[in-house]
Amino acid sequence: MRIILTLCAVVFMGPMLVQAQVITDDVKRAFGDLTPIKIDVDGDGRTDSIQPREYALVDKCVKGTPLKFTDIQHWISFELTLAGGQKIPSIFKYRFGDSESTYWVYALVPAGDVNGDRKTDLVFYSGDDTSDETITLVNKGNRFIVHSRKVGSSGW
Repeated sequence: MRIILTLCAVVFMGPMLVQAQVITDDVKRAFGDLTPIKIDVDGDGRTDSIQPREYALVDKCVKGTPLKFTDIQHWISFELTLAGGQKIPSIFKYRFGDSESTYWVYALVPAGDVNGDRKTDLVFYSGDDTSDETITLVNKGNRFIVHSRKVGSSGW
């Protein structure tokens, strides 16, 4: 009976355990570190490459008026290249800067199979010395969608 209860707990609580994954300092990288992230995303046993790209958008621009920090939005996007060569642009994009501040670090790591569809899902983390955000991304083949989002205090 204990074995059956244990197996049921693993089957039903497995996805919740994955979502609670802790992002450790060794996988965090500074925004600006745009080196490829190597993960087997499609489950074929070969390492795929996720290329981070940063860009900025101007929220409002009036001719002759100097730009202020609050006018600029900072974004990061991720392009996936499968080991077989197929490129999937912008599998996920994230705004990491607003009118108040800009996050310092981010991480994108495998989360196992969150929703039981046998595809590798991802966890994205972004934070600074006062707050952080953790987003679970579900793999839909040619894109990732937000499954859950948690905003909190990083307590550094």
